[in-house]
Amino acid sequence: MEKIIQLHAEFYERVTKDPLISRDLAKENITILDGFYQNVGLVKKYYETMYKLQGERIVLCGINPGRKGAGKTGIPFIDFKGASYILSDFFDNDRESSAQFILTIIKEVGIEKFYKRAYMTNISWFGFMKNGKNLNYYNLPSHLVNIFTESFIDEMEIVKPKMIIPLSVEVEKTLKDLAKSEKLNYLIAPRLHHPYHCSIGKNAEKSKREYLKAIN
Repeated sequence: MEKIIQLHAEFYERVTKDPLISRDLAKENITILDGFYQNVGLVKKYYETMYKLQGERIVLCGINPGRKGAGKTGIPFIDFKGASYILSDFFDNDRESSAQFILTIIKEVGIEKFYKRAYMTNISWFGFMKNGKNLNYYNLPSHLVNIFTESFIDEMEIVKPKMIIPLSVEVEKTLKDLAKSEKLNYLIAPRLHHPYHCSIGKNAEKSKREYLKAIN
């Protein structure tokens, strides 16, 4: 999994130093969430610990990090409270709704079993903010969308998943477009609801059962 950290570190370095990309983002008042850069040591430890064993996994694929969870930690779908539960020598109680739903799934399955079976990522490894609010990759200026999603293909070539489960309507559309253009050659499974939807009270139990069924 060291290749994945290197892949995204090099990508972050490239796009943040590209004057044309920086100009276009600034023009739209868009900033890149830098949790990965700020916490690269934590991210490395997470990947080295949780994905140290090779294996064919399903991929749970989301949109991109949000400013309150993975956008802070740099780890897809994991907030600081989740990292504290998963990594024994780390502690921070900061939490976010989507990440807390995913944590309930990890707890139910068991840490070792979950990470043996599942790999979590996003179409865009990096998240965005505009005017103080989350911005998703599909709302970027059209010429920037491909730039911020191109590394997903490289990541999947490293992971070599059994199948990819989209976690939103837009992610499902992106995956199917990539498959149609023959850029992605992995099975795309039926879509599950996004973890934020799943975290809302009345949705939680049904969504939890659907996630557990998909992973098991």
